[in-house]
Amino acid sequence: MNDQIIFDSEDIVVHFHKGNSDFLVITFIGIGHEESAYTLYFGEPVFRKHDVSCIGITTKKRNWYYSPNMIKALEIIWRYCAGYRKTIAFGLSAGAYAAIKYSMLLKTDVTIALAPQLSIDDRETAVIPEWAALCTPAMRGMGIKREDISGDIFILYDRHHAADRHVAETILSYTLGRSDTLVGLVNVPSAGHIVYESLKGSQNLMAMIETAQSGRPARERQALLARQTCAFRRQNAVNVYNRIRAGFERHPLLTWQLLASRRFAEVRKMDTILNDETVFYRLAALLNNRGYTHQARSLLRAMICYHATGTFLLSSLKDDPFIEGRSIFLDHRGRTLGYSLKRRQFTSSNIVWMEGDAAPVGSIEYDGVVYPTVSYFGKSFFLEKQENIISLRTTPGNLSVVKQGKRGSIRAEDGTFVSIVEDFVSGWARECLSYETFSWVLL
Repeated sequence: MNDQIIFDSEDIVVHFHKGNSDFLVITFIGIGHEESAYTLYFGEPVFRKHDVSCIGITTKKRNWYYSPNMIKALEIIWRYCAGYRKTIAFGLSAGAYAAIKYSMLLKTDVTIALAPQLSIDDRETAVIPEWAALCTPAMRGMGIKREDISGDIFILYDRHHAADRHVAETILSYTLGRSDTLVGLVNVPSAGHIVYESLKGSQNLMAMIETAQSGRPARERQALLARQTCAFRRQNAVNVYNRIRAGFERHPLLTWQLLASRRFAEVRKMDTILNDETVFYRLAALLNNRGYTHQARSLLRAMICYHATGTFLLSSLKDDPFIEGRSIFLDHRGRTLGYSLKRRQFTSSNIVWMEGDAAPVGSIEYDGVVYPTVSYFGKSFFLEKQENIISLRTTPGNLSVVKQGKRGSIRAEDGTFVSIVEDFVSGWARECLSYETFSWVLL
């Protein structure tokens, strides 16, 4: 029988797939998969497809594989390791912790650890409260120690993730003065803690396993893993999204240039990136506010086209008789200022499918004054404030647009300003603060 469960307890489950490879892969899945401990282990479909011998370790509890039952499981796993030329451990997050923690007991030759954790015992190291709360009294002292590590250990992590960098550097320090083990650090930029999301793919996984089990010197394998992960993440939608999310506020023009590049056009599963429309509308507002009007307009048009047709393309702003010259107001979150005819109020929503019956608010200049307007069936209407009700008029009302460069605010005759106070609710403020100032974009 090629697939079987070789160990089962109240918390630890061990799967075994007997393949034709002369090496054995031992995997530890991360937390969050406890309900599928019997049916899913990390790498299962890939190793079955490529007929690679694999032991998949799962847990029914969020115990970081730190359990008396784990010691019993390791004894059985050790017997299954006999006869293989090389054993390779592979783990993600909590699973990466376990892969390193038990490398000495398993005598694994190579460990690939993606963003490992050192411990969730806050008496040992700094831990976020959510993880520290999962540390039971029986798990105290669970941290990876110097005497736990063995073999060649390659840690793949995002160097800008402070907690993961601390873990990687701490484990690296355990090798000082030792010749029996090696720790190689591989930076995966913009990956965050969930490193595998930037590297995943069956071919990518097999490539890393092939590198790990090869006969190359350890430092050559470390360098090759660095080159491989660089290639994997370049076309990975999650990695590209992480880069955009992390940098668009500081570098809006560079982000726009990335979106306009051929490289971005070749990214697979682009919808993973573009479906977070708030990021891109905020980017459009930032571009417009900093004077990059062309880029802001092209991005908004591209997003409108993407949501309508599924095609995203930053074009050269060719004349479009159906949209040319129409203005919109983007609030501090990149949401579009709208007007609800049913509620007779301003609102804030998505530029393409606005909340309820809302229509985007635009503007018209008349006799030297800029007025906010809405358009219904091709006709523009002015807006009038009457106490707390906003009504429509065919002639200029008592609301006007106060422009401040590329930004603007909507002011009433009583000196108050439109303010977006909740996701879909507007109010009025006495002072014009950042929350009452909108990016005025002419499409």
